[in-house]
Amino acid sequence: MPAAVALAGVARFTGTRRRFESRGVAGGVRVFDDYAHNPGKVAAAVATGRQVAGDGRLVVVFQPHLFSRTRDFAEQFGQALGGADEVVVMDVYAAREDPLPGVSGRLIADAVPLPPDQVAFVPSWAATADAVRARLQPGDVVLTVGAGDVTMLADEVLARLGPLQRAPR
Repeated sequence: MPAAVALAGVARFTGTRRRFESRGVAGGVRVFDDYAHNPGKVAAAVATGRQVAGDGRLVVVFQPHLFSRTRDFAEQFGQALGGADEVVVMDVYAAREDPLPGVSGRLIADAVPLPPDQVAFVPSWAATADAVRARLQPGDVVLTVGAGDVTMLADEVLARLGPLQRAPR
């Protein structure tokens, strides 16, 4: 392939969807989304969020994916989320599994090594955007994380923050 063609192709590349994807800015808050759904990837996304937030606060919204993964890795997920300033944990996105007794997003929320007022378990998807909005202030970075429908939450949070400035794609 001629170098000019390759360079033109790279110049048009705007990034991979759902890998620390910028979703927009509203009310002085930047919102990103990431597909991370195992403890190592969640830790990497949180570390990246911490760098992007700079002197601002990092607010992470995590939706666990699968009951078995939540049961088996709740402590590791909690530790991975501990690098945030505020954490909102949603309930488990079941995908292909049936619920397991006693397994919910609360297991992860309880494992986050932050003061209790900085961690919330919000089992209702419909209530999550408002719960996140209540924690935000200008200068914050919000990071929605998980393999489920948490990706749709980015737009819900942005809508509650006011006029949207879409991030370039």
